Amino acid sequence: MRKEHGRIRNDTTPRIGYTFKKRSREFFLKWQKDYWFAITLFGGEPVPIYPDDDLDALLPTLDGVILTGGGDVHPRFFGQENQGTQMDTVDEARDVMELAVARYAAAQGLPLLGICRGIQVMNIALGGGLIQHIEGHAQVANTFDGPPTQHRVRVEPGSLLARTLDVNPGLMVNTYHHQAVPEDDLGAGLRVVAWAEDGIVEGLEMPGHPFFVGVQWHPERLYELGPEHRRLFQALIQAVLK
Repeated sequence: MRKEHGRIRNDTTPRIGYTFKKRSREFFLKWQKDYWFAITLFGGEPVPIYPDDDLDALLPTLDGVILTGGGDVHPRFFGQENQGTQMDTVDEARDVMELAVARYAAAQGLPLLGICRGIQVMNIALGGGLIQHIEGHAQVANTFDGPPTQHRVRVEPGSLLARTLDVNPGLMVNTYHHQAVPEDDLGAGLRVVAWAEDGIVEGLEMPGHPFFVGVQWHPERLYELGPEHRRLFQALIQAVLK
């Protein structure tokens, strides 16, 4: 029997929340099933988190969370006017929910993995900013057809991310984003630990937290990447079980 995040459990299957834009089977099948598969593959129980959920009731029942990829965050949440945000992809209800999830995880020591949009939400949630548009990192078509666009990422030796991925000094990643975390405007307690060759931030972590890690690429698309990327999900589960 173990007690974590305010609840007592008799089982050993970690409940891993993963965020959604809406309740829709079509949305799940198109965008979220890879997260479901990755959580399940490494021994977790996937738990959807929707914008209309009662987070006060749900979050204490979770052992870890994944902030998933998706559209842009509304610039009002990081104190800017629109300077390249794709407003047709914005969903403010999702923004509110995910920012709350990130703040809860940071404050309560709940293991969290942020993916693509997720790393950006992590930074904004803790008071950081966002570069609203960059060139050269978005695949022409975000589809499952054809080979992915890839580039190399340098990971800081000795960082939790480097130890998790077991790479030194870097690795190849896929890339599907047009926004990025600014290294000179980080959220409280966060540290940059990975960069693209052009200097764009590709990894964040929070020293002293059990597991608060964000990556700018999409490791859940396991079929596009090497086996080292699977270790991110393994590490999330291991952080829960410690």
